[in-house]
Formats: sequence, C-alpha cells, structure tokens
Amino acid sequence: LSFQAKYGHSNFPQNAPEELTKQYPTLARFCHDQRLEYKRLYNNKFRSDKMTLPVFDRDVRCRHLEEVGFEFDRTLALWYDKYHELVEYRNDNGHVRLRKKENISLHAWVSYQRGRRTGTKGNKLFLLPEAQITLLDKIGFEWESETYDVAWHAKYNE
Repeated sequence: LSFQAKYGHSNFPQNAPEELTKQYPTLARFCHDQRLEYKRLYNNKFRSDKMTLPVFDRDVRCRHLEEVGFEFDRTLALWYDKYHELVEYRNDNGHVRLRKKENISLHAWVSYQRGRRTGTKGNKLFLLPEAQITLLDKIGFEWESETYDVAWHAKYNE
C-alpha cells in the first residue's frame, strides 16, 4: 500500500525501472504471484462449485487486491510498465517529449496513448480509461505531438 500512496495506483510494473526495484525489491515478484493465484482461482471456480479453504483464502486475498485497484489483467499490467518507463524518462529529462531515436518502443507507446485518448488511428475500441488519462496528466503528458504541430505549421506556411 505504500507504493499505492506514493504513485497513485497499485500496479507495480513487472519490468520495473532500477529506481523502483531498489525501493521495492520484492514487489514485482509479489504482483506476478498474485496474478498467477488469480488465474488459478478463476480456472478452479469454473471446474467445481466446491469452495475449499485454500480456494476461499485465495478468493479473499484477490478481493482485497481488487479493492485497492490491483490489476490482474496482464495487458493492463504492461501498460503500467510503459507508464513507469515514461515516468523515469521524465525524472531524468524534466519532460515527456521524447524523440523516436531516443527510445523507439516508448515513443510508439506515447503516440499510441494519444490516439487511444481520442479514438483516432483506429483505436476507437481501445479508448484510454479516465484513470490512465489522470495518471498521464499528473506527469505532464502532452496530448498533442510537438512533431505534428511543427509539421502542420510548416505545411500551413507553405
């Protein structure tokens, strides 16, 4: 819960930046294990109606984690990995305007998030949830691409 208080969410990245790993050395493994437990729990629930003590205990623990906003979905957990990579970039550089040549995969992720917010670039089915928009806003995420703005003004002036 101390991670949640500091970062505003409960989803420790699986591929955490070194700074986070030093601060929370066992949290990545804990989160990974909880996702496995959740998967086992729900695979087990569909096979049998019998609620054994270990299954009940697993269920209670999963509910506690859900109450604090822990994400069991691996796809969303990967979103938080990239988010923390962007936070680390901002901490190192003082801004979140990275160039493609600096980090190709993070640059692509940033571009994809811009499209997900507005539903452009074929992302209408994958609109960015408000919680993620809020997290990105908190770190000064720029929803308009500086590169696009420069290119647009250059073409406009032609």
